[in-house]
Amino acid sequence: MCGIQGEELSRYEQIALMIAGEIIRGTYNEGEKVSGRTILAGQYGVSPETVRKALALLQARQVVDVVPGSGVIILSRQAAKEFIEDFHEHNSLEVLERRLDNLIRQRNKLNAEIDKLVKEIVHFKTSLLKNMQNAEEVLVAPDSPLVGKSVQEAQLRTVTGVIVTAVRRRGRWYASPGTELRLSPGDLLLVVGKQKAVERLRRLAEGKLEHPDG
Repeated sequence: MCGIQGEELSRYEQIALMIAGEIIRGTYNEGEKVSGRTILAGQYGVSPETVRKALALLQARQVVDVVPGSGVIILSRQAAKEFIEDFHEHNSLEVLERRLDNLIRQRNKLNAEIDKLVKEIVHFKTSLLKNMQNAEEVLVAPDSPLVGKSVQEAQLRTVTGVIVTAVRRRGRWYASPGTELRLSPGDLLLVVGKQKAVERLRRLAEGKLEHPDG
């Protein structure tokens, strides 16, 4: 429809453009009197009210003249052409503005999510830094009874009284290690607890103390 997406227009705007197009193509000639609203509604498959709104648009641009009780008189083919051109330009601008508004809303939502994530990362790193400042490191030896167990399975907090805040493996830190991380020889445990409890864990990690569960 003259380069304008139909779903972006109201039905009466589409009908106005269709009538203007008929005028340009010579289906309706200047000075010709065409059928009234009811007959035009039947031709285009819309309600008389839709045709009335469409004709009002065209009359405002002096494309047609609606004579009550008589019909519709075609005034100007040039005006019909200008109507389509102006309508297309105006509609295209509105489409671009709507797209811009939508992109701005998406950007604002994304920025809000980024800000939230950054705050969470900062909080996480701050907490980790505090733990690291007050924590001690314990190395897991090859013959340690902890090898192959997760921190939860080993029940280190219950058995030794320490809290494992992170595990370092091959240069990478795993904070608050879960059940999926099973301890391996060479893992470095970052722990917080009383000195006596830390020493108990150290002996356990070095294989010098048996785990209560065997």
